[in-house]
Amino acid sequence: MTSLNQLIQDLVEEFTRVQAPEALPEKIAGKISLPGLISTGNGGSIATSREMERLIKEIAKELKSADKSIANRFTDREWDWLVRGTFGSALATVEFAESSDHNGIRVLKSVQSQLTAAKPSKPTEHGFGCNLFSRSDVAPFAIGPVTFEARLIWLDRKETQGGVSKITARRIRTIWAGKKVAKRKNGFDAHHEKAILDAIKSCQYVCSVSTIGLASEAGRNKAQVAAHMAMTAIALTWATPSRAMEGFRLLTDPGVRLQRSLVFVPGIRILPGSNIVGNPFGPGINPAEWAAALVDFGYLFATIGEAIDFYLSLNKMTHRPRIMNLLSQAILWFYEACREEVHLMAIVKFSATLDALASGGKSGGIRRLANARLKIQDSDPIRKGGPTLKSVIDDIYSTGRSRTIHGTNERIGEDWSELRNTAEHIARACLIFSIYWISLNPHIDDPACLQK
Repeated sequence: MTSLNQLIQDLVEEFTRVQAPEALPEKIAGKISLPGLISTGNGGSIATSREMERLIKEIAKELKSADKSIANRFTDREWDWLVRGTFGSALATVEFAESSDHNGIRVLKSVQSQLTAAKPSKPTEHGFGCNLFSRSDVAPFAIGPVTFEARLIWLDRKETQGGVSKITARRIRTIWAGKKVAKRKNGFDAHHEKAILDAIKSCQYVCSVSTIGLASEAGRNKAQVAAHMAMTAIALTWATPSRAMEGFRLLTDPGVRLQRSLVFVPGIRILPGSNIVGNPFGPGINPAEWAAALVDFGYLFATIGEAIDFYLSLNKMTHRPRIMNLLSQAILWFYEACREEVHLMAIVKFSATLDALASGGKSGGIRRLANARLKIQDSDPIRKGGPTLKSVIDDIYSTGRSRTIHGTNERIGEDWSELRNTAEHIARACLIFSIYWISLNPHIDDPACLQK
């Protein structure tokens, strides 16, 4: 593998080469290829060849591998673009009379200095319009760095904090009350007002996610995942989380939709059919009931909140990183399983939830997890008159999951809805009781202990 210093030197040499009048534009396969441009920051720019662009991308990879926090702080696209941008002013310092060695040292120093200055460090709050409960009078609550608030309470808070001007807040309240407002003079506040209305629309709740040290795109993407993890925590308090999740969504998620279909049978007249996917809001619950649930499931919200903090952190420094890493992935798989419309694919994802909790122990590990956390043995029926734990886990993991992902499931065309329901209930139980155990053992960081 070429070293960082060598890549920089190669870049300087290529930059020197393209200064010749005939070097650019290049001809690729007989066709003219226009050069790239990188701003030097003073109104000028430098032209780049394809080789320069390749070397800059390789340098970005080397710099990323030297600092593990970069992968958590930036998306690949953000990092590549940021690194590329630093080379405008850096390469402008090249003295062509000097060796590529000396120039390389100066260029690298300039790049590193610019990257250090450009690293995001301020705390950021990401807000999303959110469909949650059917009632809008539930008091604000938080699950780790994720907060859910009725939109008027959220607006009051942002106005108090100075994030929204008083005039903008007043106009938005008027609009949300169903009244008209005068057209606003074009400017920042007008654009900000429109952005808030577009981001929340008719949602009665706002989901806010606090992050620190994340770049714009990475922060937005991770905030949405964190919000989904928090929604999973809420859904777990219902006996069938997937049913509750039908009404939980961010405005950025796919919305409720009506599926229409046409059916034709020779000799029979049949009217078109339709089916609604999703609900416009979640289950109904009054404020007192939810306040009680926050207490009853306090261990669950606190532990999942810790897992969300771990997911959003840059250095993953926590006193139990292995447990939090395992739990974060189990929660994400459970969320995706609840959202899945194809029953067989949902079984694959519920199985992945169980496999994550069992540290990849396959069906045997999942049974040991259930033995330890659910206090049910392999030969015990999972319900009165029902199949044994072993036979059900074999169906879920071996038939439903393994054969499907390996392309050997000969029953793919069957109806898997019943096994999906069973998989969801077992995954929910194992997830809840694993979280309960984790909450009682805050100093243990050995995932294998979940199976003991």
